Amino acid sequence: MQRIIRVIAALFIFSNILLSYLPLAYSAEDSSVTENISSHPSESGQLTLTKTVQNITQNTPVSKNSTVANPGDILEYRIQFTNTGVGDILDMVLHDSTPEFTSAQQAVTCDALLLPSSLSCKIATPNGTNSVGYKGDILWSLEGALSGGESGLVVYRVKINN
Repeated sequence: MQRIIRVIAALFIFSNILLSYLPLAYSAEDSSVTENISSHPSESGQLTLTKTVQNITQNTPVSKNSTVANPGDILEYRIQFTNTGVGDILDMVLHDSTPEFTSAQQAVTCDALLLPSSLSCKIATPNGTNSVGYKGDILWSLEGALSGGESGLVVYRVKINN
């Protein structure tokens, strides 16, 4: 059974120049939002998501809350997934979207070094070709078993429109 987990980056505009991006995570079943971390029970496994953002251009610290950015800046989003339960979680789909006023800085990939060896990963970009400038939904299909205590990470970068 596939578990679909959606992770979003909400946009907040504080002035006509600076943008602030707030990463949020929630489960598809109950739509709960708890700060930046959401848990989704699965059998005897439990999936916990943490989304962070870092302004690569300004070399800001990684943040679970938000970052301030200027047009042209590169932001890196990291979605960590952890099975905090004891049982396996089978076949997941992580779903995120490029934030408003941004586009992919590079093609989105699955880095095998950031994933448990028990998982294989495929990327889907239903709103167009997975390349520089892509805007829209990003889906990471993680096939296999995420055992209790295991975690992994998916990463993507966006550029804020000028």
